[in-house]
Amino acid sequence: MRDLPGEGKIYRHFKGTYYRVICIARDSETLEEMVVYENRDDVSKKYVRPLSEFMSETDREKYPDAGQRYRFEEESSGEGSGAEGSGTEGDKEAPADLMAFLDAEDTEEKLDVLERIKNRLNDDIISAIALSLDTEVREGSIQEKYEEIRDYLLTTIKYEGARLRNR
Repeated sequence: MRDLPGEGKIYRHFKGTYYRVICIARDSETLEEMVVYENRDDVSKKYVRPLSEFMSETDREKYPDAGQRYRFEEESSGEGSGAEGSGTEGDKEAPADLMAFLDAEDTEEKLDVLERIKNRLNDDIISAIALSLDTEVREGSIQEKYEEIRDYLLTTIKYEGARLRNR
C-alpha cells in the first residue's frame, strides 16, 4: 500500500508537472478526503483533488504511453525535488530558521527573526512564512519577497498595535 501524500513533499504528475502537497483536507459536505496541492514552479496555482484520485493508477487505456504507474508519484530526489541537500527520504524536519520564525511569540519577534535569517532565505522558507502569515508574495527575487514580508510585518505591527492600544 502506498503512503499518504505528505505535506511539503513534491510529486510528479504523469504528464510531467511537479506539485507540492500543501495538506490533506476534508470536503465540508461529503467529508471526502481531498489533497490540496500547488504547482511547484508557480505557487499561485493551487489545486484540490480527491485523495482517491491523487493516489490512483494512471489510466492506461486513455494514456497508453504514460511513463509512470501512478497519476502522482513522489519525487525522492533528482530534478523534481527542488531541494538542495534534501537529506534522507521520508519525514523531514523543517529548517531551523523557519521554526524560529514560526515559534516567535508575536509579530515584533517574527520581524526580528526575519531580519536575522534574511541572508539564508530561499523560496521554500519564504513560501512557508507567507503561508503562516496567511498572505501571498509576488513573484520576484528572494530579496523582493523578503522586503514584501518585512513590509507586511511592519504594517501589522503599526496597525494592529495601535488598534489593540485603543481598546
